[in-house]
Amino acid sequence: MKGVDLNTYAFDWDLTFAALLMNADGTVYHRYGGRSWESADARLSMDALTRLLVDGLAEDKAYRASGIEREAVKPLSIEEIPVFAERIRNNKELSCFHCHMATEAMREQAQKDKTWSPDDRWLWPLPDKLGLKLDPADPSKVLEISEDSPAAKAGLAAGDRLVTVNGARVRAEPDVQWVLHHTPPAGGTIAIAFERGGEQRAAKIELAAGWKSATPLEYSWRPAMWMLRPDPGFGGPDLDADEKKKLGLDPGAFAIRIGYLIDWGERAETGRSARKAGVQKGDVLLSVDGVSDFRSGQHFQTWFRFTREAGKIAELKLLRDGKPVSVSLPILK
Repeated sequence: MKGVDLNTYAFDWDLTFAALLMNADGTVYHRYGGRSWESADARLSMDALTRLLVDGLAEDKAYRASGIEREAVKPLSIEEIPVFAERIRNNKELSCFHCHMATEAMREQAQKDKTWSPDDRWLWPLPDKLGLKLDPADPSKVLEISEDSPAAKAGLAAGDRLVTVNGARVRAEPDVQWVLHHTPPAGGTIAIAFERGGEQRAAKIELAAGWKSATPLEYSWRPAMWMLRPDPGFGGPDLDADEKKKLGLDPGAFAIRIGYLIDWGERAETGRSARKAGVQKGDVLLSVDGVSDFRSGQHFQTWFRFTREAGKIAELKLLRDGKPVSVSLPILK
């Protein structure tokens, strides 16, 4: 992302894969890419990308013929974000700027400027938030409608084909996400134009306050998760089924082996506090405050950040050398 204009190349910078269809003047026709906690690539399809590229040619031709000029947008590169500029000055070896660093830098700057809100966590919501499950191979086609969802209440049904969302043409899932990303957490109305049985129809989806929030599991894949606070001060890899079996654990149970305590950098106090409380490298974490239904270590890490409160105590259940150990962990700010 070095030197890239973030205001022009605006997409979900946390993605594993992303592509933009755009004009040379910076106008973005469509974005492509997507993922969820379930998989890094289940929402991707070569058929969908190929169709998007072909359809994009006609769209580009129409745009060029229209004479429309793109409204000027002030450029912004990651190097111009003050907190990131300082990081570069302090770390001369930092030469590769990952996409997710843009998300993190903007959040860190907003927190420093005291303009950040917890609602700013909710980035690029999937159409699932409306109750829409789209076909990865044919992204304008509705595969399923969740019962009692905003989309169901608006009258949409499986088999419908989305045409526009708030006036934006839908050819890829991020076309919907772009609109949702700019819809406030307080709620709003989403205008949908769609086709059913060859007929053009319209619907309005009403979103209530809080619609944008994600569960810890839904959010757990995002690199931006690691910046949230409070954090436990430690982490490590998930145990596989064989490792769990050797410890007498159910193969489907949650278990991570603590591989590190964060005793370096800006958050060094969290790891030192965990060590002082009794957490040791090599311990196996089984539950926190009686909760053990985590899908992964990242799910646990996100849950801790979303639900635990600084200044309180988290009760950890561990295994150490095959024996149960309890630790009362102070939660730091």
